[in-house]
Amino acid sequence: MKNLLKTFFPFFENLAQEDQSEMAYLSYTQEFDAGDVIISPEEKCFNIIVVIEGRLKSCLIDRHRSLLLYYLNEGDICTLAASEDLYGVKSKITLYADTDVRILKTPSAFYNKLKNKYPEMSTFLRRNFMDRFDDILYIMKAKLLSSSKQLVASYIYDCSYNADCDCIEITQLQISRDIAIARSQVSFILSELEAEGIIKMMRGRIKILDPIRLQNI
Repeated sequence: MKNLLKTFFPFFENLAQEDQSEMAYLSYTQEFDAGDVIISPEEKCFNIIVVIEGRLKSCLIDRHRSLLLYYLNEGDICTLAASEDLYGVKSKITLYADTDVRILKTPSAFYNKLKNKYPEMSTFLRRNFMDRFDDILYIMKAKLLSSSKQLVASYIYDCSYNADCDCIEITQLQISRDIAIARSQVSFILSELEAEGIIKMMRGRIKILDPIRLQNI
């Protein structure tokens, strides 16, 4: 466990031996299947989460509508879900397993106890929190200023980029839910992108034919 913590937390080796041992003792790994809910707004998160394998996605749920905020790929750390415990800032995000995943959890209480003792730990966590908060601000700004076509194109491009594949398994319903646009509108936009030769639609999949044009919409 110490080697795993050392991989993801640059401050770990600067901790006193007894604090390293406590952090290793408190930390544990979990596995989830694709589609599983990791954290929901109804439950308070008391853990810092690290993605060891696979990918998570963070969504904002409001009145049964879902807005995709960001992905967490291998090696990424999530402090935003535990922000209420860390900083008193309540978060309403939901974390899903976008693929089969293995994650590392460390109780946020451990950080609260030692963050004043180790300034580098506090700086690391706060920087991570602000990076995730900036991601949300960027998404909300894009949602307000972008056209529906831009939102769909950006979503498809990001999915392809995160999957490192030009053919992604995705449905119109999933796109509609993640970016909070009516399914009929998503269908129209996808048909338009296909007519322009940018994508090719297949059953349950979308193939990106021209990623540069897709990214520049």
